[in-house]
Amino acid sequence: MTAAWSIRGGFRSGPDPGALRRPFFIAAVVVFALVILTEVGMSLVLGQTAVEPVSADEAGRLGVPLDVFLKTQRADADPPGTGIGFLAFLDGLLLFTVVMLGLSLIMDLRAYGRIQGIVTLVVTFLWVIAAFLTAMLALAKLFLMIGLFVATPFGTLAYLALWGSFPKGQAAAILGLLLLLKIVFAVLLILSQPKFFKITGLVLLLALSVLLQVILGVIHGFLPGPLVSIGDQFWALITVVVALVWAVVMLIASIPAIINALRVSGSVGD
Repeated sequence: MTAAWSIRGGFRSGPDPGALRRPFFIAAVVVFALVILTEVGMSLVLGQTAVEPVSADEAGRLGVPLDVFLKTQRADADPPGTGIGFLAFLDGLLLFTVVMLGLSLIMDLRAYGRIQGIVTLVVTFLWVIAAFLTAMLALAKLFLMIGLFVATPFGTLAYLALWGSFPKGQAAAILGLLLLLKIVFAVLLILSQPKFFKITGLVLLLALSVLLQVILGVIHGFLPGPLVSIGDQFWALITVVVALVWAVVMLIASIPAIINALRVSGSVGD
């Protein structure tokens, strides 16, 4: 992965800049942006604000039973649980990697070399901070869930009231959509430049993203109903830790690029 982020070799040593098919590449970026939007919240994709909220009285006049209305009010278009949303931490790094790939093939090599290292350093530094804080909060929530579940009887009752029901069907539908979008993304990326998939870091990151998502689906499908929320929270923690480690590696790998850029700037100044 370090070679993929170097300035001198960079992505130039892989794909041929003249062979980049920009329409397919742009489509791939758009598709993967939809992946992240879906993970963060389906409401952003579906345009939830287009529907005006109604009151209970208005719903009653429309013939909607009160219990159905209340359930509808509690439901939203966001992904259930935490695991799906936390996939965005890793997929965000993948999208950033792909964008940097495209810039390396479009921009002038000198200009790209000057900005690539510092941009990667800033983005990954902020990513590390966000992922670390999120991991701490996720760990605290996991301990809370486990503590309530084993504290019979009242703690268990509180856990069941808060997290005892997990919408497996909705989660499975979203995970299926995400997998389909990632397959489309991979196909479009290959069509834009087949040699992209000779870059080890990119392939590993995409494979890791799919693997974490598939395992999350297995957890949702095979754990008993009351334990799905705990399993989902546990895998969300694993996911954000993996993203944190990857961001740290990218952060460290960006330092030589910055040093090389400073050396080049110094030699030009002399």
